[in-house]
Amino acid sequence: MTSIVVVGAGPAGCAFAVTAARGGHDVVLLHDDRRGKAWAGEALPAGGGELVTSIFGPGVIESHHIAYGTTAAWGSDDLVTHDFMTHWSGHGWHLDRARFDSDLRACAQRAGVRVVAERLSSLKRSSGHWMINEQVRADLIVDASGRPGAVVGRLGVRSHRFDDQIALVATVADTGGEQVTTIESGATGWWYTAPLPLGKRVVALVTDTDLLNSDRAETFNATLADTIHMKKYIHPDHSNPVTMHPAGTVQRADLYGDGWIAVGDAATSFDPLSSQGLVTGMVMAAHAGRLVGTDLVGTDLAEWDRGYLDALTEHESLRTAMYSAEQRWPEAPFWSRRH
Repeated sequence: MTSIVVVGAGPAGCAFAVTAARGGHDVVLLHDDRRGKAWAGEALPAGGGELVTSIFGPGVIESHHIAYGTTAAWGSDDLVTHDFMTHWSGHGWHLDRARFDSDLRACAQRAGVRVVAERLSSLKRSSGHWMINEQVRADLIVDASGRPGAVVGRLGVRSHRFDDQIALVATVADTGGEQVTTIESGATGWWYTAPLPLGKRVVALVTDTDLLNSDRAETFNATLADTIHMKKYIHPDHSNPVTMHPAGTVQRADLYGDGWIAVGDAATSFDPLSSQGLVTGMVMAAHAGRLVGTDLVGTDLAEWDRGYLDALTEHESLRTAMYSAEQRWPEAPFWSRRH
């Protein structure tokens, strides 16, 4: 039996913890509820619900709302509908992300994982073991702390940044928009909106950091006024807070080492345009969890690492094709960097 501490209790951390615990290992899951909240309005693509069920079991996804498709004004001003019901793997899901994360932690507890409301404050390596927060001893530490990389940052693991995207996000009252994800491209980047629980809606602008001015709300509102479709969901003079979230593609130079593994966004984070990050994080974390006790740093994890590289290669190919499909602003910095 391997003693494991998983730092970060989001979907990837829970996927690793549940899978390793079911394999008979002693797992502690550190949940820092002071950490920045997830980007509201996340969704699972077609077939994502079945993947969640395969990892966590039935009953986790059914309380969320079915996503029947997407609409997109991409490459032209016209909204085009992409119906999930004709997709070979079925519909997607609009997630209540706070509830989703809470349900996954509950699933981890039922699997025998000890969930501790605590952040990572100290990390020491001695005689082949970790001492976490000066009181928890572990054979293996798993970084599932998201983009900040609480463990890999302390270990000095380098990152390769493919871009410098940022998302400006506002949560507003839903005025009766369609229950689908809607995307609209513009000269400064692209917009995203989706329904949220309790009559709310998320509206987000994805752009590059250097294209923001000093007032992010001013950038958000000025760019919103130039949209055709997105401004129907939120008034340009709204008073809703605008938060900022990293939204670029980033890969760690190493995803595992002596007594540690990185999963989810701590390993590789994806451009949200691909809708790939959440599912990939859970699937790859569960795969790593199944390898514990088999081969912590050898051939099996090397193959797992290559799986992440394959996912990133697929992502970059998809990302290039999607951005290349928008040719209306070839001289605009956001688009010229991606063509």
